[in-house]
Amino acid sequence: MSTRADQPGGVTLAKPALPTSPRPRWRVGADEGTIPTMARCALCALPASQGYLCDAHRKTILFPGLTSEQITSRRSEGAAALVDPWGLAWPVGDPTRIGRSAPECDLTLLHSSVSLVHAIIERDGDGWRITDKGSRNGTFVNSARVESARLSDGARVRFGEIALFFVDRALAHSEPTAGPGRTAPSRRDQLIFTAALRTASGSRIELSQRVEGGIVRVAGTAVDLGRLEFRLLQVLTEARREAADPDHAYLSWSKVADQLDFRSYEADSENVRELVRRVRRKLHNAGIEELIESKHGVGYRISASYEAQDAP
Repeated sequence: MSTRADQPGGVTLAKPALPTSPRPRWRVGADEGTIPTMARCALCALPASQGYLCDAHRKTILFPGLTSEQITSRRSEGAAALVDPWGLAWPVGDPTRIGRSAPECDLTLLHSSVSLVHAIIERDGDGWRITDKGSRNGTFVNSARVESARLSDGARVRFGEIALFFVDRALAHSEPTAGPGRTAPSRRDQLIFTAALRTASGSRIELSQRVEGGIVRVAGTAVDLGRLEFRLLQVLTEARREAADPDHAYLSWSKVADQLDFRSYEADSENVRELVRRVRRKLHNAGIEELIESKHGVGYRISASYEAQDAP
């Protein structure tokens, strides 16, 4: 060990010995266990902070007010992927249509800046090509507006105002996390709204909202809904409860949008219509038919009668 004797008062201080080799970057103390691997960003070597993205890449495609419920896909697998601001990977196959219309598109971006069928991604030899389908607000690859362009791995692709990263390999898709861990009950899991509806046929439909979404139950069947999906039912149920005459329970698309908090700057009737269609499909798959009624030029309402609402 080396020493220094040139300190004031002749005090001798020991110079710390340097370690012979650096400590492994992702290893913690033995009493805390070890982490053999850490997830890496799909676009660089940095640690992934959320899903497949590092914090730096996430920030480059974050859009104010966009929520994860506004992105859906009917594909379960693909040879490539588009990664959203939450680090979730959405499968890309040959071909993949992207737009605001769920019936016509494989990947749906529920935002007013996105056209009904905005663009298409398809195979081009040993790579991929994106083609704009006459969208109103344009398709962009790495900030350049394009009519048609080859896609390289890691390209930033923007549809109107919504940006995603293209990854030229398959990535596993996982649903957005709803709360921290969701492995045990917590305050975030507490019910904050419950109600019951009675259909004309006599079926009882129970609504149970949680902070991160909600559940619809009927005849032993439970349907999980996302935050916006359940909020739609809650808004329509509350309107039905408050209306003395059921014919006055209809809400226009603009009143629905105001209460749903789409968090987009220009939520329009198509945003609301697509959300209604999505909820109807989920309810239909559980055998719940026509719970949401619509009347052209008037709006939407719950067809069942309001029965009860319990305090949380």
